[in-house]
Amino acid sequence: MDQGWKSVKQDLQKCLSKGQYELWVCTLECLGCEGDRLILGCRNRFHVEWLREKLEERLLAAVRRHLPGIGKVDYRIGPEKVQKEVECNIEEGPRQINFHELIRKAEPAFNPRYTFDQFVVGQCNQFAFAASMALAGEQSFNNQSVYLLSPTGLGKSHLTQAVGHYLLGQSPNCRVRYTTTEQFANEMIFALQHGSMESFKKKFRNGCDVLLLERIDFLSGKDKIQSELVYTLDELMDRGKRILCTGSTLPRDIPRLSRELESRLHGGVVAPIEPPDFRTRIEIIRRKTEGRNVRFPQDVVEYLAERLTGDIRQMESCIHGLSVKSHVLKAPITVGLAEEVAQAIQNRLPKITIEHIQQIVCSSFQVTVEELKSPSRRKQLAAARKIAMYLCRRYTTETLQVIGKSFKRAHSSVLHAVNGLTRQMEEKDGKWKRQVEYVSRQIETSCLTP
Repeated sequence: MDQGWKSVKQDLQKCLSKGQYELWVCTLECLGCEGDRLILGCRNRFHVEWLREKLEERLLAAVRRHLPGIGKVDYRIGPEKVQKEVECNIEEGPRQINFHELIRKAEPAFNPRYTFDQFVVGQCNQFAFAASMALAGEQSFNNQSVYLLSPTGLGKSHLTQAVGHYLLGQSPNCRVRYTTTEQFANEMIFALQHGSMESFKKKFRNGCDVLLLERIDFLSGKDKIQSELVYTLDELMDRGKRILCTGSTLPRDIPRLSRELESRLHGGVVAPIEPPDFRTRIEIIRRKTEGRNVRFPQDVVEYLAERLTGDIRQMESCIHGLSVKSHVLKAPITVGLAEEVAQAIQNRLPKITIEHIQQIVCSSFQVTVEELKSPSRRKQLAAARKIAMYLCRRYTTETLQVIGKSFKRAHSSVLHAVNGLTRQMEEKDGKWKRQVEYVSRQIETSCLTP
């Protein structure tokens, strides 16, 4: 029996993605046979429903191949979990529902497509996927927190929400707080203005089992918000709660991030997500087209995988555009049509201009464009101005004179700033290099998002 079940799992592993196999098949337990029925142990009712809807046909075929005499499959939830579900469903008579219970049940609203089984796993994201699953499943990997690191559009939000989906699927009463740092900051500001800080603290400390916090980069320069978040993280860690944060750069490379917050974020598992390689892009495109119930010829899939090397949102936009254009024109999906759509999408990406670079630099350093162009030599302004000039030289084809005019400076000032920063970026401590790389990523990211 054990060898036969092992062979069944091996067959299923070949026809499922890594995420689907680990989430839905690895966790199955063979409980034995009753007559011609194989009894499989599942984690919960959600697990049973998924198997019946998505996998039963292939599962049954594999069982019949390797376990002669078995004609059907039955699913059972483990005894402890059954007891818990029964206890939860015992009717205790009518009772008034607390208003706060309604609020808790209504949040968070996760994207239904952002689940572990719909995440395409490749070498570029394998560790981040495994770390997220370990956090969600409370597996022992010597840490309570994970920091997902990647540019925009590579799957940070997908994995973050997949953790939330999994947790609520396992335990509907789990108190999952999913928010961005911008929302966290806005709630805190509202609480300060209306004298409700105690309620705010209880929500994120006492009323939280798992904190899912996106876009740490937004906290750059926001000292009070950073301090409150440090206290919140400490409280959650002391209580043994789990934390997942995301960011587009390492905490140590975010300008004006406190050492205390940087230390907390680096103290967890840092899991980078790299841009997908060619094979992973092919699988992503295949999965996205299946989700739309359309079929792209293999040469079209390979063309798109070769052409679209940016983020996954860009791929989704192209797949959608190609499907719509084919339907409207009643034309077949060909490489020629794919080329037209891909070209149109890539042409929509904004050109990097001096003005765009100035805006990104100002946002990163918390200064205004007017201050950037002013005569002031204040340390922070001088650093921002120098980096902006350097990046204008890197990302645009404008002359030194045009760049200087945009900053109300002579062309010699631009040349001096560029040459000086080039030397400073070679210094051992790497401070200037990290700052330049951080702002560069912000510029490139802003131009990759359709």
